[in-house]
Amino acid sequence: MKRPIAVVAAALMGIVAAGIMGPAAADRSVQRGLTIATDVAQVAVTPVPCAKQGFELRFGNTGTTPVYADAFLDAAAPLTLSRKLVSSYLPPGYTLKVPIAVNAPRGTAPGNYTIEIKAGDQKLTLPVQVGEPPTDNSGNLARFVPVSASSEHLPVYPACGAVDGDRDSEHWAKTTGWNDATKGYFPDWLQVTFDQPQSIGRVDLYTLDSKQYPAAKYGLKDWDVQARVGDAWQTIAEVRGNSVGLKSSTFTPVTATAVRILVLASNEGPTYSRVVELEVYSS
Repeated sequence: MKRPIAVVAAALMGIVAAGIMGPAAADRSVQRGLTIATDVAQVAVTPVPCAKQGFELRFGNTGTTPVYADAFLDAAAPLTLSRKLVSSYLPPGYTLKVPIAVNAPRGTAPGNYTIEIKAGDQKLTLPVQVGEPPTDNSGNLARFVPVSASSEHLPVYPACGAVDGDRDSEHWAKTTGWNDATKGYFPDWLQVTFDQPQSIGRVDLYTLDSKQYPAAKYGLKDWDVQARVGDAWQTIAEVRGNSVGLKSSTFTPVTATAVRILVLASNEGPTYSRVVELEVYSS
């Protein structure tokens, strides 16, 4: 089940995004006494979608007066950062801590890269080590490829949660699972896109089915399995009236560049789409 979105959560997110609110009298032009640091000496990055990796930026003011200050972050291509600017009000003696996600697209050459951080007269170079991409020997074509969805109930239920290799519904809302963000509106969709055309003949879908949230009440009921063949989507399997946690759809193999689940209904009624894991196989 989704957690209610509380007003206090929005307030906390605002603090992280903009720093601590302060008096209008603070002088933004005063940039002396700033400090920048990170919680790690080097960031290790795996070049696959959905990898959770990065560092914590520690942005402080050692001066005796409050300031509005900016920290600028720049990563060597093709690395990407969740934030390139941190702008905040900093009281005297205060250090703001901000998580920064670092990602490398598939195909990024393994090796050494850097992130440059600047604030006032302070500069910091953070080394980044990009490793070899992981391999999956299970035959699951949905692992380590880009995933997208019609919507995501963030931060707890991202699309990435449905292709992380975890099929266990007991981990729902803790470490795994995708949930859409449009209550009562169908269809929803979840999609994986391949680097090159793949022959597919089976799709396994694990919908929510835990002791607390059984599939017959909270899982997916109706959906279509679709494949992008050439430039067009084709429905290659249909599931209706499902009430179990795992539903395997087999069909005559087709060569596709992407697969998506088009969700039509939930056993809970007009609420949400819930997928614990999506797996795609050649047969």
